[in-house]
Amino acid sequence: MTIKKWIYECICFVLTLNFFYEGVQKMAYAGVYGFWITHAPLIGTFGTVLQYTVPVIEIAIAFLLIISRCRKIALVMVILVEMLFILWVMSVYVFTGYVFWPYDALWNNPTWMQKMAYGLLLSWFALIALLYTSKKEKGKNLLRNTSAHVN
Repeated sequence: MTIKKWIYECICFVLTLNFFYEGVQKMAYAGVYGFWITHAPLIGTFGTVLQYTVPVIEIAIAFLLIISRCRKIALVMVILVEMLFILWVMSVYVFTGYVFWPYDALWNNPTWMQKMAYGLLLSWFALIALLYTSKKEKGKNLLRNTSAHVN
C-alpha cells in the first residue's frame, strides 16, 4: 500500500469514526441535544426537525464513507455540512450578537473557535481525500478508451 493510499484510508477512517460517534451520541442523548438545538439562535422552528435529521445525516455520511464507491459523495457531503455549520456559527455572531455554549459530542465545554477549527480541519481532511480520489479516477479514465486487441 502506497503512502498516499494509506493517508487516504486513514482520513476516511477518522471521518467515519467522527461522524458515526457524533450521530450515535446525539441520538443516545436526544433529550439534551434536542433541548440545545431548539434553543439555538437562528434555528427556531427548524430545531425539532434538525434534532433528528442532523444525527441521521452524520450516520449516513459515516456509512457512505465505508462504501468505497460512495466515498466521493460522502467527502463532498462532509465539506458541505462543515461549511454550513461554520456559516451558521458566524451568522449567529454577526446577526444576533448572542453567544451561547456549543453542544459537542467529543469533548466538554468547547469554545466556538475550537468547534470552527475542528470543522475546518475535518473539511481539509475531506478535501485532501477528495483530491486524491479525483487524481486516481483521472488515471483510470485514460485506460478505458484503449482497445483490447482481442480477435
